[in-house]
Amino acid sequence: MKKLKIIFLFLPVIMLSCEALPINYSRSQSWLTSDDSTRRTISLLNVKVDRMGGWDSVEKEIVALAPLYFWNNGCRVIAGEKAPRYAAEIQAREREFSQGWRTRRSLAIEVTISSYEDALGVSARKLPLAAGRVIAMGERSFSSSDTTGRLLSKAIEKAVKELAAYEKGN
Repeated sequence: MKKLKIIFLFLPVIMLSCEALPINYSRSQSWLTSDDSTRRTISLLNVKVDRMGGWDSVEKEIVALAPLYFWNNGCRVIAGEKAPRYAAEIQAREREFSQGWRTRRSLAIEVTISSYEDALGVSARKLPLAAGRVIAMGERSFSSSDTTGRLLSKAIEKAVKELAAYEKGN
């Protein structure tokens, strides 16, 4: 009888464990964009991904997501031919290192914002007006869209906040 009680106590725990549930994890976002001329205009000049293997799809994902995250932070990404006020460059890096018996990763995304004229200038390159950098360490990689999106969003948010502080000071 005592064994039967123990079985009935552990049966719900086993049934409700993460592996037993038939639920898939998913997350979604959506954006409503309109042609708002009061926003800062910015052009996405360069996206570079430094990663071991498979970097092409990560680069395409960053190029697709960046305008939406800039929109969330009050900037409108437009083509360079339309004379934007600012230019942004994004660089993502993934490094692997050993920590004991585990292989861990260091992920970094940097967003720099310069005036459009300075970004195009070949000689006497100036420092960017604003920059945002986010670093994460652990076992995740850029292969996860969730990780890439979260880091990119935070880096863009930091860079745009610095840009707003620059505009306020000038």
